[in-house]
Order: sequence, then C-alpha cells, then structure tokens
Amino acid sequence: MSEKIVKEIIERAIEDEKFRKELFKHPEKALAGYDLTAKEQKLLEGLNEENFDKFAGGLGARTTKGAWRPG
Repeated sequence: MSEKIVKEIIERAIEDEKFRKELFKHPEKALAGYDLTAKEQKLLEGLNEENFDKFAGGLGARTTKGAWRPG
C-alpha cells in the first residue's frame, strides 16, 4: 500500500471540505486520477462521516502530523 498517496488523499479530505464530501458521496469520482491499488481504492471508498476521523487517526482537531498509519 502506498502510504504517501493514501496520506495525501486523507490530508486533502481534512483540508478541503468539498473534496471530503465528494469522497463520501462519490468516492470513485473523488479518487479518479490517483494511482491506487484495488485494496487502497476499496479502503478509501469505505470512508464516511462516521468513520473518517477514526481512520485518519482519531484526530479531533483535524490535523495529520504523522498520527495516521495505514493498516
């Protein structure tokens, strides 16, 4: 799994509310253009408002500072 690409997507979703909403509602559209494996694509397509913060490292302040590690 490419931690760099996945982290880039998560950081973008944290900083860009429009992208985050698109990721939740139309993940295939939001993720178009990213070089993801099938596993990464499926993982990111499974994100929603309820599980995003936990996935992103349980960051209540919406900051990434290295706390997130893909599994």
